[in-house]
Amino acid sequence: MKCEQELALLREAIRNERKDKRITQEELAEMLEVSPTHIKHIESGHRKPSIEILFEIAKILNISLDSVVFSKNKSAHMDTREKVDRLLDISDEASLRFILNVLEALREKEQAGIK
Repeated sequence: MKCEQELALLREAIRNERKDKRITQEELAEMLEVSPTHIKHIESGHRKPSIEILFEIAKILNISLDSVVFSKNKSAHMDTREKVDRLLDISDEASLRFILNVLEALREKEQAGIK
C-alpha cells in the first residue's frame, strides 16, 4: 500500500531529524507532553501519530511534512533550499542581516573566481 511507504519515510525523517538535533525520545516526548513509549512506537511504526502530534513534531524538529511525503519528486538542491527557507523564517532581523552579508561576500568571492 502506497500510504505505508509515506509513513515509513515520515518515521525515518522524524527519527533522523530528532537525532540530528540531538534530542532524545524522552526529551521529544516531554516537549509533546506524551510518554517516551509513544514516541518510540511512532518511530518504530507500531503506532501512527495523530495529526496534532504530527504537526507539533514538525514544528519542534523544523521539518516540512510536504518535503517528507513528496520527497521523491524533489532534487537535493530543492530540499536544501527548503531547509534554508525554514531556518530563515525563524531568524530575527539581526541574524538575517548577518546571513545576507555572508551570502553577499560568498557571491562576490565566487564572481571573482576566488576559491
